[in-house]
Amino acid sequence: MLDYIIVQAGGKGTRMGGLTQNKPKALVPVNNLPMIFHLFRKYPDKKFIIIGDYKYDVLKRYLYEFADVKYKLVCASGHTGTCAGLAEAVSFVPQNERLLLIWCDLILADDCELLDTKENVLGISRDFPCRWKYENHEFIEERSCECGVAGYFIFKDKSCLEGVPKDGEFVKWLRDRRYKFSVQPLLKAHEYGLYSEWDKLPKIKCRPFNELRIEGDRVYKRGIDEQGIKLSEREVAWYQKLQQKGVGNLPVIYSYGPLCMERIDGNNIYEYSSISDAEKKQILRALIHCLDNIHHLESMPAERDSYYDAYLGKTYERLKKVWNLVPFAKDKIVTINGRPCRNILYHQEEVERMVMQYMPDKFALIHGDCTFSNIMLRVDHTPVLIDPRGYFGNTEFYGDAAYDWVKIYYSLISNYDQFNLKRFTLDIKEDGVRLDIRSNGWERLEDEFFDLLKSEVSRSQMKLFLAITWLSLTTYAWEDYDSICGAFYMGLYYLEEAFEMESAFPYFEKNSKLIEDALKTISKRQMEHLLSECEMTLRDGYKIIASGLGKNVPICDKFVGTMLSLGLNAGFLHTNSAVHGDMGMVKPGDLVMILTKSGATAESVYLVDLLKRRDGVKLWLLSFNQHSELADMFDKKIIINLKHEGDLWDIVPNNSTTLNLIVLQTIAIELAKRLNLTVDKDFRPNHPGGAIGCKLKHQKEKRDVPEF
Repeated sequence: MLDYIIVQAGGKGTRMGGLTQNKPKALVPVNNLPMIFHLFRKYPDKKFIIIGDYKYDVLKRYLYEFADVKYKLVCASGHTGTCAGLAEAVSFVPQNERLLLIWCDLILADDCELLDTKENVLGISRDFPCRWKYENHEFIEERSCECGVAGYFIFKDKSCLEGVPKDGEFVKWLRDRRYKFSVQPLLKAHEYGLYSEWDKLPKIKCRPFNELRIEGDRVYKRGIDEQGIKLSEREVAWYQKLQQKGVGNLPVIYSYGPLCMERIDGNNIYEYSSISDAEKKQILRALIHCLDNIHHLESMPAERDSYYDAYLGKTYERLKKVWNLVPFAKDKIVTINGRPCRNILYHQEEVERMVMQYMPDKFALIHGDCTFSNIMLRVDHTPVLIDPRGYFGNTEFYGDAAYDWVKIYYSLISNYDQFNLKRFTLDIKEDGVRLDIRSNGWERLEDEFFDLLKSEVSRSQMKLFLAITWLSLTTYAWEDYDSICGAFYMGLYYLEEAFEMESAFPYFEKNSKLIEDALKTISKRQMEHLLSECEMTLRDGYKIIASGLGKNVPICDKFVGTMLSLGLNAGFLHTNSAVHGDMGMVKPGDLVMILTKSGATAESVYLVDLLKRRDGVKLWLLSFNQHSELADMFDKKIIINLKHEGDLWDIVPNNSTTLNLIVLQTIAIELAKRLNLTVDKDFRPNHPGGAIGCKLKHQKEKRDVPEF
């Protein structure tokens, strides 16, 4: 039984080139996993003792966030060679326990097993060259591919490592110990200590939770962990649903269990970088047309929780791992490519407001992940949609159509696909970062993109959603430390652009439209009836009373103030205090307007019931709910159809109180017109104070003021 594995993860990894500029060699990804995580996946129940030195803090923070095995870290800073840190690491292994010592850049084959023997075991390379070889029970410093010392040593117990020096080459020290080893050929193993070896790896186009297998003209895809299996189920369901709808821009599906589809005779869109702009425009037009058709197949009412989770909740959850992992992640300002960028950590409330203002009324049928990496082109440039997301927040199939558009924008101007293939450089300095991503070659089509979408999305909306998309990628791309950092920095970079583009005007535009649309729902007949009754009430010597509670109180006060300034008889009746004596102000002949958004407030219902018992009192309801208890109690009513309050949650009395004010002030101004009031005779005597009184005192009434 072997329970302890010591991993030598020290050294600067200078032979790995730029791959180790920001991280230790142990975190360089190989086949969608950091090197050291291949050991974690292979031996999940073992106890690991990991030796680090170069970029030790990065290794420490990364393992804390993502390692799901039992481990102990040893810092070997200040020491050199493969002996560095070994003495301390060995001290954590109990007496009489077998242990494996392995170099972090050695990736073992899936079928490689720990030999069950009491002897010391030496792993021998059969597939790659090593600096040392083991022959005739001797270590020889000679390059070998057949019997190379691969950096894999099993010791019967830790006594074999007594006296190991703090510095120096471990194999050289081992040679002088004259230990005998049983040999274990490490077939199909590979060492990735050289950049040239790493660069030979195929560029994986799927996430670590998926597996792709290509057999002839067919592609097989399956999930390999819980996350991958769930995503695969959603992908299958999406394909089935769209096939039923007759959508043509899909691959031919041969089976759903396992998912088997045609191998497209073509490439991903991002691979068409050298074609003409005219051809690119044609492709982009076809792609947008295809997605637009899908969006219009079906819809459902938008769900706020799903919208919030898809854009913000998911992003904030992933960013939790970033704060202690990424350099500068806790700084208020991060300098990225020379631009000072505000950190979302300190602007979450503002970002939430910006995102929520774009929530649509309806969710459309969407793809959900239509980057250029998930769109193939046939030989005739017909787009084929692959790898659908299949959900949006908590909603299956349906979501914000802008979620699809921003994924195209993601590839179009920010070159996500090249980033995903690790074709970028990241230089983290003391005062900021420099991030350069290879181009997809489609940036010049940004204007074409917005022209094709017309007014469906705005540039500021896309820039904001682009920032959110990058930030959401951070720990989704957890397998590569540089990708985590790069995604975070790209998110902040585009968020700063969104901040610079954002102002209150988009909110004003959208909210004023809500108010305008709501005003149009007021019955002209009922409004004219109310105005006529108000006019007759005043002409007959009675008063107009506005009654409300909560946020409607200052609205009523403002109306009464305007009426009194005009010399018109008006009063305010607080709904609560009315039943404690204030109802005495209501006389036969008076007109009372009850303001209530819901039409169901218990206090208002009680007051109306009492007022209806008084002879000669004219009652009107001003509400936003046609189907309410109070609406049923009134024959005379103004009902306003308001779609949204204009706040983040459609809860705060915002647009409803504004509309109440507009309606009441309209009544006051219209009454002044109908009663032929003048400034000199009716307004000036009642308003001698303040700036208005001063203005009226020193000027005569103007006769040439244009009518409103």
